[in-house]
Amino acid sequence: MISLFDSRRKIISLILTIITVTIAVLIVSYQIVLKFAYASDNIYFGKSQFAVAKELRDELIKMPGCTPVSFSTPDNLTLRGFLFTRDNAVGNVLICHGYKGAKEFMYGFLEIFKEFNLLLFDFRASGESDGKYITLGYHEYKDVLSAAKFLKASTPENLPFIIMGFSMGGGAALRAASLNPGFAQAYIIDSTYSDLRSMFVRGYTLRVGLPYYPFFPVIQAMFHYYANCNIDEVNSVSAVRMINEPIMFIHSCDDNFITPDHSIRLYAHAQNELSRIWIGPKARHGFLHAYHPQPYRRKVMRFLRETIDIDTTKN
Repeated sequence: MISLFDSRRKIISLILTIITVTIAVLIVSYQIVLKFAYASDNIYFGKSQFAVAKELRDELIKMPGCTPVSFSTPDNLTLRGFLFTRDNAVGNVLICHGYKGAKEFMYGFLEIFKEFNLLLFDFRASGESDGKYITLGYHEYKDVLSAAKFLKASTPENLPFIIMGFSMGGGAALRAASLNPGFAQAYIIDSTYSDLRSMFVRGYTLRVGLPYYPFFPVIQAMFHYYANCNIDEVNSVSAVRMINEPIMFIHSCDDNFITPDHSIRLYAHAQNELSRIWIGPKARHGFLHAYHPQPYRRKVMRFLRETIDIDTTKN
């Protein structure tokens, strides 16, 4: 009897331990999903990111040619942005920010693309736009399509159309382009991932510090459930294979978040012979344009002149 009682007690103890561990894994995993999928007010140059964005917004709106705009996505979200129009513009450029970024932090491109009309906008669940979940490019491609449609309708239709995307924004732009042949005349893709899963795993490893098992499979399943996002379906290499227009890939040589081999892999699958790659000098992830603005502009303008014959010298 005592032996039977001890066996039952051990079984009950084991079951309770398994239940407790399972609940703990679920709770921790859910908190991590919230960290990945929700926009957060990070510290940006020593200040609240939201506060810095507000300061920049107040300055940008005063600039000549700046108009606050909004437009809708196919799934009924309202996105907000700034449209900058220039006299004698030589082209239209859509700027797609990165993960947990905002349109205001793309202000450096106002000078890099000073001869172009530009649309800076907030992706869903970022900045001033509607939306609950950030999906790392899975659903954001719809935002790229909507922003492009708005920019084309708001500017002269005879101008060349270029899309520039950073990190998550680059992945979203490539996904959008692969589903819409002839979507733009050229693409500039800066510091993006070759496939979302590998980037997600690396981000998890760097930011979370928990073992892959049992947490990551649970986190992936939760992310799929709550954000309706299957990271295994987002593969930028596959997208690049379906794009016939020229693409310029840009990456910092020491990017330790999304390493430059991602851009090298993408470039290897580019279909257009005029596609180019530039592995630039040291810079923070996605900030090569801010650290090295002059060579950045020079490289980009050369690419556009060689691929779509844009004259950037007339203004």
